[in-house]
Amino acid sequence: MSKILANILYALIWVISLLPLPVLYLFSDIVWLIMFICPPLRYRHKIVRKNLELSFPDKDKRWLRRTERQFYYQFACQVMEGLKNASASPRWIMRHMEITGYEKVREEAAKGQSQIFYLGHTGNWEWISSLNLYFNDMEKAAGCQVYHKLENETMDLLMLKLRSRFGTQSIPMEHVMRRLVEFRRDGKVFLVGMIADQVPMWWNIHYWTEFMNRKTPVFTGSERISRKMDTGVWYLHVTRKRRGYYRCDMQLMYNHTADLPEFAVTEKYMRMLEENIRECPYLWLWTHNRWKRTWEGYQRWLAKHPTADRKHLLEEN
Repeated sequence: MSKILANILYALIWVISLLPLPVLYLFSDIVWLIMFICPPLRYRHKIVRKNLELSFPDKDKRWLRRTERQFYYQFACQVMEGLKNASASPRWIMRHMEITGYEKVREEAAKGQSQIFYLGHTGNWEWISSLNLYFNDMEKAAGCQVYHKLENETMDLLMLKLRSRFGTQSIPMEHVMRRLVEFRRDGKVFLVGMIADQVPMWWNIHYWTEFMNRKTPVFTGSERISRKMDTGVWYLHVTRKRRGYYRCDMQLMYNHTADLPEFAVTEKYMRMLEENIRECPYLWLWTHNRWKRTWEGYQRWLAKHPTADRKHLLEEN
């Protein structure tokens, strides 16, 4: 039944996606105008406002409100752009999501070294799945992305269908290591994208850092994989050229990671992500409750779980 519902939803989205992007933007403009007139109708309004205020304590109220409005305008546009993804041709998507720096990635992959791409919820991250179009002619390369399964099976199947349109393989987070080992065993290099700016569960917190003016727990699984397999690591720096047109610059972080100090990759990623956000604040996903796990809450959790690993606390790093 979930598969049937997912296919029906996909068919409906596909029909809507046939509309020209300017027409889809007309709908997003109407939605944004309604949210502008009535702020309580804005999705997760309190979280967005709190996140902006705590991330930019040096900014005045006028700047914060303007950025908030810009964010919701961009958010409404991205919803329509996500729908367009259902029928977009490779030529269309490559024109609207410009990728730079991929030539160096191809060179390293041709030498047999796998690569990991770090990205955040900045700009249109859904369109970055088109990155695989730049590598799908490489016989020994497997383009893939790591994702967190949605609780709703129908929506999970729908998102997988949308995100795999350009040949990218989607790997559940809990199976990623096993799948990458299989690629290596089969003589393939993997080119895998990981969105690493989400919030880890209490038991999966191994590292804290200062991020956007607050102590922040971060995922370190991507780094553990890259160090174990000695991959190259890249940051995907996303900017918006104009509405409907983005640029993704593939910026090399490290050629090899096996001998790096622990958390060096994670720390560099967080600094590059922070710079990306500060460069254009409204492009980041402020609706995400990124700081719901606080340092104080973590201390209380540790007190209730005395056998938990205390090795990687902030003060010791």
